[in-house]
Amino acid sequence: FILSCHLNHSNPLLAVSHFDPQKYHDTLAVEWGIPLPARLQQAVNKRRAEYLASRLLARSVMAELGIDDFILTNAADRSPLWPAGIQASLSHSSGVVVVAATRQPCAVGVDVEQLMSETTAQETATLLMNEQEQQLLRTLPISFSAAATLLFSFKESVYKALWPQLHQPMDFLDAALVSVDFAQQSATLSLTQHVGERFARGTLLEADFMWQENQVITLITHQL
Repeated sequence: FILSCHLNHSNPLLAVSHFDPQKYHDTLAVEWGIPLPARLQQAVNKRRAEYLASRLLARSVMAELGIDDFILTNAADRSPLWPAGIQASLSHSSGVVVVAATRQPCAVGVDVEQLMSETTAQETATLLMNEQEQQLLRTLPISFSAAATLLFSFKESVYKALWPQLHQPMDFLDAALVSVDFAQQSATLSLTQHVGERFARGTLLEADFMWQENQVITLITHQL
């Protein structure tokens, strides 16, 4: 079921796990002591597999931070409930799970996305990016669809990083890509709207990214 698991001992910790949804069966959840919640009892195997793989990785990452036998649960708004004193984020997509976590007082957001098609990139461009961002993406040394996927993932990471601080929805255009450094695999985004006392318009958010075959992982961290 679990094909591979890699942990980067950076700060925040960044862990990536690949799994095979077709190898999932309910006895695995029992064997590993991670019971399926009631809402997943009738879910398709793919959804159950994602749940188990993400909880296994979250448990491993928390163990690295000194918290043993942790089982990740969700709040009423479906956001993950991490241990006190831990800032963390989780994302999964098509057989891969990513978790980022730290004890430092900072906002953390991580996301993994599959490369979108050129058609999807063109159709969603006006929802996802402003005119300046479109121009910036077209200067990058990758296809427009790959650049759009990267941008989408950045903005998902921003949302995940800020949600625990704000508990309010954000629009894709509430943050804008300012620069991308492919050599360093880093980028900078700027908030275009005032979204809280700590997150005024113009606040800069630093991001890192990595490509893995046809998918991209992005990470946002911001000191609080």
